[in-house]
Amino acid sequence: MKDMLDFTGKKILVTGASSGIGRSTAIRLSEQGARVILNGRNVERLKETMEEMTGAGHLILPADLIETEDMTGLFNEMVSDGKKLDGLVHCAGIATILPLAMIKRSNIENCMRVNLYPLFEMTRLFSKKKYHDGNAIVAVSSIVVKQPAKCQSVYAATKGAVNAAVQALAIELADKNIRINCVMPASTDTEMMRDALTRMPDEAMMRKMKQQLLGVTKPEEIANIIMFLLSDLSGAVTGREFYADGGLLG
Repeated sequence: MKDMLDFTGKKILVTGASSGIGRSTAIRLSEQGARVILNGRNVERLKETMEEMTGAGHLILPADLIETEDMTGLFNEMVSDGKKLDGLVHCAGIATILPLAMIKRSNIENCMRVNLYPLFEMTRLFSKKKYHDGNAIVAVSSIVVKQPAKCQSVYAATKGAVNAAVQALAIELADKNIRINCVMPASTDTEMMRDALTRMPDEAMMRKMKQQLLGVTKPEEIANIIMFLLSDLSGAVTGREFYADGGLLG
C-alpha cells in the first residue's frame, strides 16, 4: 500500500523553521522525502534545523516577515530550479502578551505583520501557476482563539483573523486545486510558549496546564497533524480549523 505521507519529490516552504513547530515540521517533512525551503530570521538557527534534517536539496531562505511586504523575489528564488512549490506551511508567529492598559497600536500591528499579513502575501503568490503545483497550505493558529487567557487579547485577535482568512481563502483557492486549513495547538513545548508563560500570572499558568488533559504537546505531534493536512489523506478537507489542544477544551 502506498505511504500517503510520502512527500518524495515534493517541495514545501516552511516559515518559522528556526525553532518550535516550524523546526519540527521541516525535520518531519525531510524524513518523509520532501525538499524543504526553510524560512526564518536567524540564519544560524536555520542551519541548526537543517543539520537535523535528512535528504538533500533543502534551501535556507532567510527573511524577516515583518519587513518583507512583497515576497515576489523570494518566491522567484524558490522556483529558480524549475520545480514549483507543492505546499506551504506558515508557522512563523509571535505571541504578544500584554495587559489592556499597556497595549499600543504598534503592538497590534507588529503581531499582525508576523501572524497574519505574510499568510495573505504568500497565499497570493502561491496561488499563481508560476509558483504552485496544487496541493495545500497550512497555517498554524492557536487554541487561544477559542479559550484565551488573561493578557492574550492581541495574540488571540491575530490568530482569530488567521482562522477567518483560512475559511474565506478556501473558497477562492478551490478552483486552483489548492486546499488551505489551519491547526490550533494549545500549550506546546516551544520557546515561544515558555516565554509567554513567564509573563502570565503563576495561577493562570498552572490552571492552563492542568486543563490540558494530555499534558503539554510536543512540537513533533503538531508537525504530524500539519503533514496530514498537506497530504492526500486530507484531500476532502479545506477551510477548516483543526483542534490540537490536548483535551484543553471540554
